[in-house]
Amino acid sequence: MALIPIAAGCKPTEKNYKAAYDAALKKREAAAVDADMMIPAGALQQIGGPQKRKIGDVEVYMLVEPIRQIADSGVAMRRYNVAVASYKMQTNSSAQVADLVSQGYNAFEAENGDQKFYVIAAAFDTPEDAAAFISQYKVKSPDASYVGLPDAPVIIESR
Repeated sequence: MALIPIAAGCKPTEKNYKAAYDAALKKREAAAVDADMMIPAGALQQIGGPQKRKIGDVEVYMLVEPIRQIADSGVAMRRYNVAVASYKMQTNSSAQVADLVSQGYNAFEAENGDQKFYVIAAAFDTPEDAAAFISQYKVKSPDASYVGLPDAPVIIESR
């Protein structure tokens, strides 16, 4: 009977979770060496996932990952590829690529080797050109949903 109050006192609550989250966030911010690498309050990023970078005046997500073009669509993959979606099933990426091509984009599919299929809307030789494209894409498609991505296009630097 004496254990019941002790066990009840350890019950996780929203207040406890919030306090732990705030403590972890302060620790992460304090450990950040480079201000560009700091994760802003309220935003979590997965380790190894796309990282936010500033290219010129545009903030973009970038990911360095080896990818390969799935089919020859007449558009060549380049070093900086702008992904607008990521799927586990190729049929879904194929459908979105077809839709983008019908809208006039030089879109194609790429795969990372772990059965992740990217919808690439355009490919560029420089990150500045890719960032400029993202700005234009967001204006042309303000209601776009970026399936499997951090709610924004991602520049995949393929090596």
